[in-house]
Parts: sequence; C-alpha cells; structure tokens
Amino acid sequence: MNHPTPKDIEAALAAHEPLVMPALPGRRNHLETGVLVPLQFRPEPVCIVTLRSPALKHHAGEVCFPGGRPEPDDADLAQTALREAREELGIERARVLGSLSSIPLLTSDFRLFPFVAAVDDRELVVNQREVEQVLHVPLRDVLEQSHIDAVAWSIGEMSGLSPVFQLDGPLMYGATAHSFYELLVVTAPLFDLELPALQTGRFDWQEVLTRADRQSS
Repeated sequence: MNHPTPKDIEAALAAHEPLVMPALPGRRNHLETGVLVPLQFRPEPVCIVTLRSPALKHHAGEVCFPGGRPEPDDADLAQTALREAREELGIERARVLGSLSSIPLLTSDFRLFPFVAAVDDRELVVNQREVEQVLHVPLRDVLEQSHIDAVAWSIGEMSGLSPVFQLDGPLMYGATAHSFYELLVVTAPLFDLELPALQTGRFDWQEVLTRADRQSS
C-alpha cells in the first residue's frame, strides 16, 4: 500500500498546471482570497477543512479551507493563506507544496487561490469566532469510494458537474469542493488508485442549498 509523502505530493503539484477559471456570468470574481489546503500525514495525507461560524458576515456556515483577503503585510496570497490558517486554526508549522486552480465563487465576487501545504500533526488551536467545527478527511477514504456525488449546473453557456462531499455531518460543495476534487485528481495516482467518477442522483441543488441553510443557522 502506497503512503504518499509531502515530497510525492509536491512533485505531483509541480507537474500539474493550475488554471485561473474565468469569472462566472453576472459576477466579477475580482476579490482575491488566499486559502490553505492543509494536509496532515498520519502517515497518509488527511485534509483539514472547517465549518465556518454562522455568525460570520461572508459565507457563514459553509465548509471551507482556512483563508481570507490579503492584508498589507502579506507578501503574496500564499502568505495570506498561511496567516489565515494560523489565525483560524493555530497552524504554525506549514510548508507550501504547490497550488491548485483559482476558482470563482457563485454566491459572491470572491475567488479562491488555494495552496496545498504539509502541516504537522499537533493539536489545532481553533478560533471559535470563525470556526464552528474542524473536519479531517482522509484522501484514501474518498478515493476508495465507488463514485463521487455531483450535481449538474448550467449558467449561461457554461455547464458541468459540481462535486459534493458528504462529510461527518455537513456537506462540502461549491468552490471548496472543486478545489478538493482537484487535489484528488492530483493525488489519486500516488495511491495507485483511479479517481472515482462523478455521479449525479443523490443530491440536487435544492437539497444542497437546504442543507447549507441548516449549516448556517
């Protein structure tokens, strides 16, 4: 059984060409946010995601990676992502392994610039003003599923399938789910596994949005 290491994932990300997705119809998606995709190795990679506090102004109650808007002292968006992860989860030791595609958000003018990082396995210090819950998602567990749930979407002339991940309680959907799916695309060969196919039928957008409303209340 293969156990991908930080060096393995760093090399896979270096060979992967991230994209800057165009703004969505009716959106500018000009507000850049740096987000960290933290991986702990136990010894296999486990991805950390958070359920945002329902009291937050933007994207309350959504499953997200730690991140936010840049501040004047941030050298670049990678530094923004590292700072936000430190503020939200107390992550002090992190090494950026590479980046994923920049993805626009449908529900606001923000866009994600995700940076995958190896972080140590020490206990997190959660900022409860911003984070309602921390979730740990083993990559192998997702890759060994028979399929990945998805919902069909169509905006103007654009259409496709959007992945949805049922976590331990909340749903991960939208831009965060697309970034996580891209991470699976990059890492699946490292596990000697095939990427599970996207499959519609379990969820529709009404179900996803209803669950999202519950998460934010």
